[in-house]
Amino acid sequence: MRRLWIGLCALPLLAAEAEAAPPVKSVETPDRFDAVPWWMQRAVLPQTGYAETEVEANRATFAARFKGTGKTASEAQNEAVAQAETLISALRQRQPEVVRVTTDFAVQAFHEQHRDKDGRQIANVRGDKIKGYDATLTLRVEVRDMAVLEPVYALVLASAPTQVDRVAFSLKPDNALRERLRNEATRDAAVRAQGAAHASGSALGGIRLIDPSGRACRADLLGRRPDANADIAIRGQRVEYKGPPQMVSGPPPPPSPLYQLEARAAENAFIQTPPLYRARAETCVVYDLK
Repeated sequence: MRRLWIGLCALPLLAAEAEAAPPVKSVETPDRFDAVPWWMQRAVLPQTGYAETEVEANRATFAARFKGTGKTASEAQNEAVAQAETLISALRQRQPEVVRVTTDFAVQAFHEQHRDKDGRQIANVRGDKIKGYDATLTLRVEVRDMAVLEPVYALVLASAPTQVDRVAFSLKPDNALRERLRNEATRDAAVRAQGAAHASGSALGGIRLIDPSGRACRADLLGRRPDANADIAIRGQRVEYKGPPQMVSGPPPPPSPLYQLEARAAENAFIQTPPLYRARAETCVVYDLK
């Protein structure tokens, strides 16, 4: 009987503790896509505007290689440098904002070779059987003004390199082009939003947000923007090249190697037509709905 009385007395205490204990919430992983942006707290109309144009390539890159051979690595390197020295001097006379030149070297040893009793040629790879060295000077040229691309390319070919790569064109949009496309995309968004509001029987209000990245108009608000692929339309115009200035009358001085190189380049102009690249931009504009 005594044990039963003690147990009955303890029941109110347990009930009081149960009422005083705070409720335990289940730990859930918050979904980062459930957060509602501030601009969606009332009825809005997110609208994406698009702008597209075709712009001529404004970058051209190519490489030329000069090879030299010598008994030592230094001799091979000096021979390669001697072949490209005049060309490097001619290119560096141009403004660095127009033409940029970088160089690098690669040196490789070649070994003595012999034939075995069956007549098969065998190449040695031992360090004490080195016969000489081959050095390759790679001259990389980046042209940032398409008006000088053809004379620069002709100048490189006139220096008689061992190998010249094909010209690779690219487009690097400047700030003026970006600003123009953003403005056109914003105007396009306004036209589209006005049409959507009219079709739905609503009235378009003021602008709550302008997002040049376009993310605000996507379902995945925190997702990454996909990379834009540039479509190329092969088209361009012939760039006129003006040769070197004429020498004044009188006994001409002996022509310098640099002048001879430029004269050979002027005789053999090469057509390099920059292609057109398609540049796109999109802007998200969020409007209030009345």
